Amino acid sequence: MDNEKIAYSRLFTFGLFMGTADAVPGVSGGTIALIIGIYRRLISSISECLNFVKNRFPNDSKSEFFSSLTFLFPLGLGMLSAYYAVTKILVGPDDSPGFLRQESTAPHIFAFFFGLVLVSIREPWAFVPDPDYKHYSLASFGVFVVLSYSSFSLESEGGRGLLIIGGAFALTAMLLPGISGALVLLTLGQYTVIASSFHDGDLEPFFYLVIGGIIGLFTFVPLMNHMISEYLDTTMALLAGLMCGSLITLWPWKESYVVEGLSPNLGISQIFDDFAPISLFFTSVCFAAGMLSSYGLKHLEIKKAH
Repeated sequence: MDNEKIAYSRLFTFGLFMGTADAVPGVSGGTIALIIGIYRRLISSISECLNFVKNRFPNDSKSEFFSSLTFLFPLGLGMLSAYYAVTKILVGPDDSPGFLRQESTAPHIFAFFFGLVLVSIREPWAFVPDPDYKHYSLASFGVFVVLSYSSFSLESEGGRGLLIIGGAFALTAMLLPGISGALVLLTLGQYTVIASSFHDGDLEPFFYLVIGGIIGLFTFVPLMNHMISEYLDTTMALLAGLMCGSLITLWPWKESYVVEGLSPNLGISQIFDDFAPISLFFTSVCFAAGMLSSYGLKHLEIKKAH
């Protein structure tokens, strides 16, 4: 699907899926893009637009620029729409916490995405036809990267500088399968700040986040585009490792579900002590639904390809 012309409505739908994923700490819109087969097209389109701007709008590149823009605009519109709706549902105000802040519902949401990502690890790995020690080493390194940054915690008062830094890292993370932009903001203590400003109309924090995101775009996307073009198998092995590592952050049962920080996971024995059987049952159902959703998203690509 990467090289095909895709209908605007379909791209908007894909954007909804990606925006929903980006709103959940531990999930990446890049993961969804990889599953439905538009990841390489996404990176190359962003890179084309960036090059058009960096080269001061050359006439001989206008057609490629507008082609990339017609791909990115409906996708981005869908992402923003989903992000707005989902963060309102998942985070919510302090007097009415969203689903991700409630012990009765948060495990079900995490379980759904755990199942989705678990089954979907096969997608990037499919680009590694003959895996050897190099590919396994890169995959292991990807797991290590996620484990390292997910254990990092930084409390902050929400200064402008940190918002810019958070924007650069978060947008980069959103484009990397397995690395969650929402989780980056969470560990920096900025997830609630951004979600609240997005809904309350106080766009100053969001503005500084966007500045950081633009910096991230100009530094990360060209590198990623080059890696995919020249080293596809090794790049995909690394991405598979990143996705595998993200399963740690998506473990459904945690000590706490407040969104101000990343809570430690519970062990198996603690799960049965802290959660009722009916809750465990519904969490398992959501896990199975997430696995089935992976096949459903993949079907979107298969159906289009035929």
